[in-house]
Amino acid sequence: MNEQLPFISETSTLPLLSSMCRVRRGENFRVHGKTVSRPMLCLVLQGEGVLILNDQIHKARAHQLFVLEKGTTIEAASRSGITECILLSMNTVQLKQVRGEWKMISDPCLPFQWSTGPMPVRHEQQMVARMEQLYTAYQGVQQEHFINIHTQLHELLQYISENRLEANHEKVDPALERSIMYMHRFMGEGISMDQLAKIAGLTPSSYSRSFKKAKDMSPTDYLNRLRIEEAKQQLQLDPCSIKDVAESVGYGNEYYFNRKFKQAVGISPTIYMKREQLRVATASVLGLEHNLSSLGLEAIATLNGFTDQELSENEHQHQLTLQFNKLRQSKPA
Repeated sequence: MNEQLPFISETSTLPLLSSMCRVRRGENFRVHGKTVSRPMLCLVLQGEGVLILNDQIHKARAHQLFVLEKGTTIEAASRSGITECILLSMNTVQLKQVRGEWKMISDPCLPFQWSTGPMPVRHEQQMVARMEQLYTAYQGVQQEHFINIHTQLHELLQYISENRLEANHEKVDPALERSIMYMHRFMGEGISMDQLAKIAGLTPSSYSRSFKKAKDMSPTDYLNRLRIEEAKQQLQLDPCSIKDVAESVGYGNEYYFNRKFKQAVGISPTIYMKREQLRVATASVLGLEHNLSSLGLEAIATLNGFTDQELSENEHQHQLTLQFNKLRQSKPA
């Protein structure tokens, strides 16, 4: 299963941040019969107790992550003096390209076909840090934070997917780990499936099956993700050349790198470099600013048309003039 996010193809599913909140409760905290209205992640920051999800009983502890599908019923009982958690809810949209035009519809599913229950994650401290970083960004009110939030959400989901553990398994097979370490060390060079399989002591077909079972993605998808993550780090440096970055992470072709980066991150490398300064305005009779909001962006100014039934000709002209002035003054860039 390819878990790269967001992957914009002819039909793609894209999770978007709906809301985040930090909940802190005292002794004898209880939850009775609550139902989840949209897909959520629940990260326990401190405390311990029992969490009952759809009549399934789970022990809850600090730094444990739970996945909650839409419609999940919840009951909980704390055994600690203080219980604290972060709740992250998502709206998922499905993008379809119909005759060259993108259509967007709501999708109630979680990313990666995740299901309700505990989600064991390797490197819990790093996962907690990423969740808290996203929560801090979510609290910001400046418009330039929207792209940052959108990017951090997908980085968090990818990190969880990449580091989640199979039930009753604490780590990947050491043979696979050796090949993964090789990817980390030599991602800037040409790496073949035969090389990785040889390092793991397996045939290419057996290696591919074992890797996908352990990581829920193919070795090629995993390597691409490593390269994109490294590229993102380099693109934040100043000065920075996209061509040099592409070559340093193993993409000899700059155009191919641009395509893979946009598939993984949702924006081009050039826009990623300028995302903190990006100012977007819209001019559309279709309410394009609402689509921008769904993708984690916020228009600093909008220009919309009006139908003849809504306004008279003079009022229509007056409203357009006001919007044109606002659009001009916003100085989008």
